[in-house]
Amino acid sequence: MVSSFFPRLPPFLLPLILINLTGHMALSGGRVTGSLYILQSGHAEYLVGVFMALFSIISVLTALSIGRWVDRVGATRVMRLGIGLVLVGAWMPVIYLSLPTLLLTALTIGFGFNVLSVASQHTVGHLVAKATPSERLANFGWFALGHSASSTFGPFIAGILIDALGFRASFAALALFACVAAWLVVTRARDLPRAAPIAALEQESAMNEDGEAREVPQKPRVFDLLATPEMRRIYWVNMIMSASWDLFIVMLPVLGHRMGYSASVIGLVFSLFAVGTFAARAAMPWLSRRANEWQILRVSLAVVTLVFLALPWAGVAPALMVLGLLFGCAVGMSQPNMLSLLHAASPAGRGGEAVGLRSVLSNSCSVAVPLAFGAAVVPFGISALLVSGGVLFASGIPSAHRGVQARATGAVA
Repeated sequence: MVSSFFPRLPPFLLPLILINLTGHMALSGGRVTGSLYILQSGHAEYLVGVFMALFSIISVLTALSIGRWVDRVGATRVMRLGIGLVLVGAWMPVIYLSLPTLLLTALTIGFGFNVLSVASQHTVGHLVAKATPSERLANFGWFALGHSASSTFGPFIAGILIDALGFRASFAALALFACVAAWLVVTRARDLPRAAPIAALEQESAMNEDGEAREVPQKPRVFDLLATPEMRRIYWVNMIMSASWDLFIVMLPVLGHRMGYSASVIGLVFSLFAVGTFAARAAMPWLSRRANEWQILRVSLAVVTLVFLALPWAGVAPALMVLGLLFGCAVGMSQPNMLSLLHAASPAGRGGEAVGLRSVLSNSCSVAVPLAFGAAVVPFGISALLVSGGVLFASGIPSAHRGVQARATGAVA
């Protein structure tokens, strides 16, 4: 049954899935390996939050510019820069493993993969000319499978290798996956499809129907992307889902270490969470024909809220694994739906910039949430933080419901 889907995949989609999968291995496995190295080396728990935050801090400052760069020059050049940075960061701890090296590794891999991701996501949105919402959502669902697969295998492989051969062996295996991603970018990511550059659109808009020049509109500003209720809903719900993902990721190593679990067990919990994201995204082509994006997101937000409210009572590994699987299913549906909504609602010629702004907001959460967790976990405890997070994430449900109502009435502007 699965094989019947692949003949319908647009050109370039399968290479982009594989690039995303192999490139993300260095990040997903590196976060687990680095976090456990910090904890087992006797460093303070707050440094885990700092380490996690560094994966996103440069992207907060640069993702918007990267998105605009993609709009101007296309994705190919941008992807080559991104994978080059991932390669450099992945090999650093293999050559010399220390806390300062790990912090620099987090900066480099996080920035590099974000560059790669913005360019790839922009490309997926334009693989099919005049795609229907269902087709676009299905394409993003297939694309997100690469991220889910790497989120599954990266932590699992890292945990096994740490227990069997040590931290450096784990980093070396992850760096080899980055080499595969680099080879795919160089050999398969050529002449990628793209939207018409905004400069071309401006030149076209400067001519009237008779071919005469008329006044050119002012250069668009980033805040123009927030001009419509639909775009504001998209970005707000995106931040909610990103924050829930980041809180879950940074919480697991600390909770597992406090409970005395081995690296293999902690890696398995991470992998089950990722299995949930994989299952949800594999079902996306089927779901896209039965529900629209906002309906799916409304359910996702409700499940995320319930999981965080239940986590304080998950005192044993099996319960944590079940909740991790459910949480993975819920957040796994978010990225394809958010990207589909974003490409449909963003202004013409500014798809890369819209994706870049989404990345800025997501990475802002990825910086703020780990740092806040690291600062608050000792005085307040993990349970209080999880319940507070559940209450915060519930605030996204009304926005998603308004999105459903707007879609039903056709008022998506």
